[in-house]
This record gives sequence, structure tokens and C-alpha cells, in this order.
Amino acid sequence: MAKQQTERHGRILTLGLSRFASISAVEGMHLSDEAKREFRADDRRRATPAERRQRIIAKYAAKA
Repeated sequence: MAKQQTERHGRILTLGLSRFASISAVEGMHLSDEAKREFRADDRRRATPAERRQRIIAKYAAKA
């Protein structure tokens, strides 16, 4: 029984944007309106996690 519980709890948990926002709000962190629009656009485009990361990195990476 303990092994089954360990296996169940070993799975990866993915938070949705609204739950992540709720948790972050407790810490005093909030997404800007611009960031919310960008994430909604990603959702509409059905962007993959890799595509989302690429967009965020391209926007916020230090320009040398």
C-alpha cells in the first residue's frame, strides 16, 4: 500500500495559470496585463510548452 501511495505522489503536477496566479498572489506576485494577454494568445494558438518558453526567452533575454 505504501508503494502505491509513493507511486501516485511521484507524478508530475502541472498547475494551470489561474491556480498559479492564486498561489503567487499569496506571495504578493501578480502578472501584468500584458503578460496575461500574451499567455491568452499562447492558449489560443495552442502553443506547446517549448514554444511558450521560446517566446518568453526571446522577449526577456538580455540583448547583447
